[in-house]
Amino acid sequence: MSLAAPLPTPAHPLTDASPFRWHSPEVSLSAGELWTPPVPAGLSTGDHGRALLRAARQAGAPGACVVGALPFHPDEPAALAVAPTPDRAAPRPQPPGAPSRPLLVQDGQSVPPAAEFETMVERAVQAIHAGALEKVVLGRLLHLDLGGPPPCVTALVDRLAVRHPAGFTFALRLPGRPDRTLVGASPELLVCKCGATVTLRPMAGTRARHPDPRTDGALAADLLGSAKDRAEHAVMVEAIRSALAPLCRTLDVPDRPNVTSTATLWHLVTPITAELRDPACSVLDVVERLHPTPAVGGVPGAAARAFIREHEPFARGLFAGAVGWCDARGDGEWAVTIRCAEIGAQAVRLFAGAGVVGDSVPALERAETAAKFRTMLDALGLDARTLGGAL
Repeated sequence: MSLAAPLPTPAHPLTDASPFRWHSPEVSLSAGELWTPPVPAGLSTGDHGRALLRAARQAGAPGACVVGALPFHPDEPAALAVAPTPDRAAPRPQPPGAPSRPLLVQDGQSVPPAAEFETMVERAVQAIHAGALEKVVLGRLLHLDLGGPPPCVTALVDRLAVRHPAGFTFALRLPGRPDRTLVGASPELLVCKCGATVTLRPMAGTRARHPDPRTDGALAADLLGSAKDRAEHAVMVEAIRSALAPLCRTLDVPDRPNVTSTATLWHLVTPITAELRDPACSVLDVVERLHPTPAVGGVPGAAARAFIREHEPFARGLFAGAVGWCDARGDGEWAVTIRCAEIGAQAVRLFAGAGVVGDSVPALERAETAAKFRTMLDALGLDARTLGGAL
C-alpha cells in the first residue's frame, strides 16, 4: 500500500500550528506531519485504524499512531490520518496569558436562531411524549464572521490546555482542508484503553458555574439532586453499559453519578472501568461500539439521529463526534468532540448541544447551550455578553 503525500502546508496563518495536538491529564502528544494512506472504502472504524497502521509499518514507521476525528453520524467520512513519528513527550503548555491581539468579530449568528432552537426543543419534547424518543441531544452553531486575522491556533490550544487541565484539549488540521482546524477542550472522556483495561467518564446533566462560591456550591448540589438531570444521566449510562458489556470480562458501573466541574460548568459524571475479554481489541473497536453515545445523540440511538438530521438546520460533521489517537498496540484515548470550534481564515464556528427529555424547558435548554459556548468564547478572548442577541 502506498502512502499519500503529507498534508499540504500552504502559506496560511492556521498552518503555523502542528497538524495534530493532544493534551490530556495523562498524555501530551503532537504530530509535526500527517500521512493519509488510501484505505478501502466501507471499513469499520477499527479496521480503518488497522489499515492505516499497517500502511505505516510498510512505509518504515512502526511507531506510528492513528490520530484524528470521527463524525457524529457513523455513515459519514472519518478524518483519520497517520502520525508517522508522534511526539509522546511533548511539553505541557504554559500559560500564554491573554490573546496577543483582540479577535475582531464583524457578526455573530446562531444557527438556528435562539427562538428557533427553542421551537426545535418543543418539537423534541412532543416527540418524546408521543413515544418516538426517550431523549435527543439538539445542537446549534455560533457562527462568527471575522473582521481581521484568525486566532493563533497554537496559543489557543495552549490557553485551553492550561485552563482545562483535567480535560482533553485537541487541535486537528482537517484533511483536505488545511485552511481549517478543529480545536476544543472536551471535558468528556469517551474511552481510554491501556492493555485490557478501559476507562470511561460519560457526562450528562449541566449547570453553569457562578463566581460566588456559595452560589456555585448550591448550583452543584441542585444538579446532583435534580430528578430530571439524574434521569437523563441514567439513560445514558445504561445505554453505555449495554453497548460495552459484550466486549468485557468485568464491568464496574457505579450506582450513582458524581458532580465534576470545568472552569465554566458543572456536570454529572459516572466513572466506568472495565476489563476487555480480548486485550488485542483496539481502542477504535471500543469507540465504534460506543459512539455516538446518548450524551450527544439520544435514545433510541437511530431514532434520535434521524430526528437530529431532520430538524437541525446544519450538518454536524465532526462536531459531537470523537477525537483522539490510537497507537500500534491498540491503546489510546478518545474524547467526545464537544466544547469545540472550527477555526477558519475568515470565520469561526462553535458548537454546543443540550439533552432534551420529556420535562425539558426550551428556554433552559437554550441557556445551557449558551453556557457551553463559553469554554471556547473565553479562550478566544470574547465576552459572551457582546453576543447576547445571538446566544
